[in-house]
Amino acid sequence: VNPVADAKVRSSTPTRNFGTLTDLQVRLENAATPHTFRSYVQFAVTGLSGPPRSAKLRLYVTDPSSQGGIAYAVPSTWTETGLTWNNAPPLDGSPLATLGSVTANTWKEIDVTSAITGNGSYSFGIKEGTTSDSAFYSSREGANPPQLIITP
Repeated sequence: VNPVADAKVRSSTPTRNFGTLTDLQVRLENAATPHTFRSYVQFAVTGLSGPPRSAKLRLYVTDPSSQGGIAYAVPSTWTETGLTWNNAPPLDGSPLATLGSVTANTWKEIDVTSAITGNGSYSFGIKEGTTSDSAFYSSREGANPPQLIITP
């Protein structure tokens, strides 16, 4: 399944939208660069008759990091051209996964089976870990857009 929307948000420009860029980014602020980045991706799932046997979110890494972020299921109450830091769904509660180290020019796969219950709209947010080393992923406008791989 291809994404229907994705965007990154930045804490230092809380009302600006970055939805049409070719990359997604996660990063923790530090003294030298005082802004945090988070990213969101949304999918429309159809053709299921119930919960899938498995579902995996795949992100293509364009710039490596020792910490690729922490993934959460979030409400699909946002749009690609309307999402900002101020109105982004919160990334808290129990995470779906911690991405760990990510390597450039590879796919990072995240098990999101527990978040997919059948047909519908599903969104995921990825927030920074504990490092200010940015991780970059291709957006849906990029060469290798995010994917949701579903096994019915």
